[in-house]
Amino acid sequence: MDDEGERLRAECDRLREEVGQLRSQVERRRAAAPPDVPGAAFEEAAGGVGKRADGVPVARAPQEPPLDPHAPTGADTSSAHPRVAGLSRRGLLVAGGAVVIAGGGAAAAVLARDDGSSSSPRPRPPRPRPVTSIPAHPTIRRLATLKGHSGTLGGVWFSPDGRTLVSTEADVGNLRLWDVPEHRRIGAPLTSALVVFQSVAISSDGTTLATGGADRAQFWQIPSLHRGGRSLSLPDRTQRPFEVVAFSPDGRTLAAGGTNDPGGGVVRLWDVASRGQRGEPMTGHEGGVEGLLFSPDGKTLAVSSHVGDGVVRLWDVASRSRRGEPLTGHEGGVGAMAFSPDSRTLAVSASVGGDGLVRLWDTATATRRGKPLRARTVGVSALAYSGDGKTIVTLGFYSGLVLRFWDAATHRERAKPLELASLSQPTAFTGDGLTLATGSYDDNAIRLWRIE
Repeated sequence: MDDEGERLRAECDRLREEVGQLRSQVERRRAAAPPDVPGAAFEEAAGGVGKRADGVPVARAPQEPPLDPHAPTGADTSSAHPRVAGLSRRGLLVAGGAVVIAGGGAAAAVLARDDGSSSSPRPRPPRPRPVTSIPAHPTIRRLATLKGHSGTLGGVWFSPDGRTLVSTEADVGNLRLWDVPEHRRIGAPLTSALVVFQSVAISSDGTTLATGGADRAQFWQIPSLHRGGRSLSLPDRTQRPFEVVAFSPDGRTLAAGGTNDPGGGVVRLWDVASRGQRGEPMTGHEGGVEGLLFSPDGKTLAVSSHVGDGVVRLWDVASRSRRGEPLTGHEGGVGAMAFSPDSRTLAVSASVGGDGLVRLWDTATATRRGKPLRARTVGVSALAYSGDGKTIVTLGFYSGLVLRFWDAATHRERAKPLELASLSQPTAFTGDGLTLATGSYDDNAIRLWRIE
């Protein structure tokens, strides 16, 4: 019996480090997901189980009160879910280990969660960008229609690996996670009566979500949407410095900007682990900060502002110094930005205008690269480079949504355009340019498309 107890303790010690990953892997059906499900004893220790759309039970962590009075309530776990029928050997080991540890007074260690302190786990190295290409004669296929929002969509964002989609509503604090390969919702929504989630950023390892909401930025664990530590804020609550957020490629830095009074738009870099500011703010963004984008190598930060014809400024991240002159000429404001995979070129579109212009800029010198792309649409609302960097994909509106494909070297159109549907907003591409999400004004649904 003593030998069996020691074996269970050893097994539980090993599994303790896997518990957090196990929940994520089971929910998202990754290739490495274990085939079995923890048993009933573990369910009780973990706060019960949930059930995915395909019927697979998933352990859920107990809910805790918000860490500050301004915090959203987090994912709702009040729904009843059926229990697992039968226990696997792995489930018995997990359950037995949990019971042994609980008897020793350390059950909380099995389900350790962020306690809201200023420290957080060391970010993982960024995943390599997928090296994909756009076919010579591309076609478009609708993958799925994602329904679950009752209000007007405010934004959609893909994770860097394209496996998770985040969507928000424009007027209320309502955020949802979606499993892109399986075309389904992940868990319950994140809701707030105090904060509208104006922008979203996802870390390169896909485990952390940052939300921007005017006077604060908050961190959440994916897929549980549990709080991920202390929020970011400034003493002066009249300012709106967190309307736009973006993660650096290594996940260690969060850039945040918005509208500040006085002085226009200011961008601050924050250390994700310590929640402290990195250096002095980057100022001079008249009209406020509308877009933030790190280059894939993490050395350049592009900041767009809605002033005049739409201005983009390039910043050297290490020195926090401005690189070259402002990038101008984007009619009606900046529609979208995309870095080439090698970080040497930044594509910037105009949000309006009958030509649908996309200008390409050298990131080292802040000068134009060749002639602009002319998509002949009413602006370009989304654009992306293919994973191999050889093709640029643009999305604009003509009689419907129109996809165009451009040779990144010659700036010439390299395939016939594809028309999707009537006017839709918001829109977003995955990092490889192959998957597209479009919102709908009619039914508040999100449609996923695949370029093949």
